[in-house]
Amino acid sequence: MLDLIRSTQLPAKPQYPGIGSSFGIDLDALKALKQEWLHDFDWEREQASINKFHHYAVTIEGLQIHFIHEKSKDPTAIPLLLCHGWPGSFLEFLPIIKDLTQQARTSTGRNVSFDIIIPSLPGFAFSSSPPQNWTLDDTARVYNTLMTKVLGYETYAVHGTAHGVAISFTLYDEFNTTARAAHLVFMFFHPTTPEEISARNISLSPLEQFELQRSVEWGVNGMGYFVMQTTKVSKVTCIIG
Repeated sequence: MLDLIRSTQLPAKPQYPGIGSSFGIDLDALKALKQEWLHDFDWEREQASINKFHHYAVTIEGLQIHFIHEKSKDPTAIPLLLCHGWPGSFLEFLPIIKDLTQQARTSTGRNVSFDIIIPSLPGFAFSSSPPQNWTLDDTARVYNTLMTKVLGYETYAVHGTAHGVAISFTLYDEFNTTARAAHLVFMFFHPTTPEEISARNISLSPLEQFELQRSVEWGVNGMGYFVMQTTKVSKVTCIIG
């Protein structure tokens, strides 16, 4: 990978200046990424930063599940399960572990801190690959087992990103005697379309109209990577005459 990056010749100037990333990755961003990989990134330093945390592995339903477990010094701390998604990893949560385990005061004056648990999705990082018919609901069940039977928490809160949102929602929906609170960065349900809104004669506030416009725009222009990763690559024969 580094050889490919090193041999990549970037243009001297942008082909379409002043339009940001609407036509692709900005040239300055590519130059910064090349600089980071070739000169600034230090793998030894990265490993040291990862190894500062407590890593564990446990076998649940035949799968090895890797997870980080960082406990607050407060015995009343709230267990908080952080669920990463695809194509992320447990690494995305490392920068917030320290702050979450330290005591803070809420707007109501209550002191609060968290025990942090960050598992790796089956098939990601140090967790073993699941069976072929494995679903996100299966992962939610395994995560609940991790929290209750392995770590011994009677109740806990959960937060999710990307696929982790679906897992967090399932935990709160199907295991709500143990998963007592859920925070989701987005809802994974498809929003109502403009045609459905019109057919139902629904009136929207200015904010809701703006949100609907953003949703439509994302569906048209923001789904390319998702579509590419969820469809097969076709073999195309190009004949130049």
